[in-house]
Amino acid sequence: MNPADEKRSWDAAAGDYQRVFALGLNDYNALLLRFWREEGMIRPGCRVLDIGCGVGKYGTCLAELGCDVTLTDLSGEMLRRAAENMARYATPWAVYEADFNAVTGRESVFAGGFDLVISTMSPAVHDVDTVRKMSALSRGCCFLACFRSWEQPTRDALLRKTGLEPRQMMENPAEDAASVIRAVGAAGYVPQVKLVPYCWSDERSPAQMADYLCRRYYDESDRERLYERALAAAEELAGDAGILRDAVNTTVAWIWWMP
Repeated sequence: MNPADEKRSWDAAAGDYQRVFALGLNDYNALLLRFWREEGMIRPGCRVLDIGCGVGKYGTCLAELGCDVTLTDLSGEMLRRAAENMARYATPWAVYEADFNAVTGRESVFAGGFDLVISTMSPAVHDVDTVRKMSALSRGCCFLACFRSWEQPTRDALLRKTGLEPRQMMENPAEDAASVIRAVGAAGYVPQVKLVPYCWSDERSPAQMADYLCRRYYDESDRERLYERALAAAEELAGDAGILRDAVNTTVAWIWWMP
């Protein structure tokens, strides 16, 4: 996907991310924040950079802990929502729109470096060059989180009901995670790795589910044609309850290193 299309895709997904943000922290989020604290990665007053920050879920948590937070993302719409979510915090924070592939590290927003640089569930840091760039911004620790496995049975059942084979958001998450770990090693660092289960479910109406499927899994040219089929399949699966429980079962790789 070219950068312009990728940006449009993330802009379109910002509303979904905001709805999840509004639900508050889940067990996985709390576990990750506790891990950062127990490992000494964060403390009040430390500077944290979040690459691919989305709508600022971790940014708000870190600001609440007294951190100085900088949020960067490819998506202007994600950052607009992130700024709104961060507005109530008096601790220093900033947002910066950028494609991390194009970042030099010399931009003024990155001046002085960061005690912790994170990138969670984002494709921004994905190869040796981006690992090195991320590491150059850190004067402390770097932390990545990426999916290693993904199962979503309700979504798959719906797609099959439309007569289509499931289309994954990630073709091979295990290889993607392994590739990032190799990139950290190839960049000259020693990665530490921890595998963590992460399971959740979203409740959607048939119309919301059909819209979700079309936006997330199909090209724009196919969406109008497929929407009615997706809606009919979702209504059939929802039955009298009128609500679909879209369960997601994943494993996440936590990868961290000291530059």
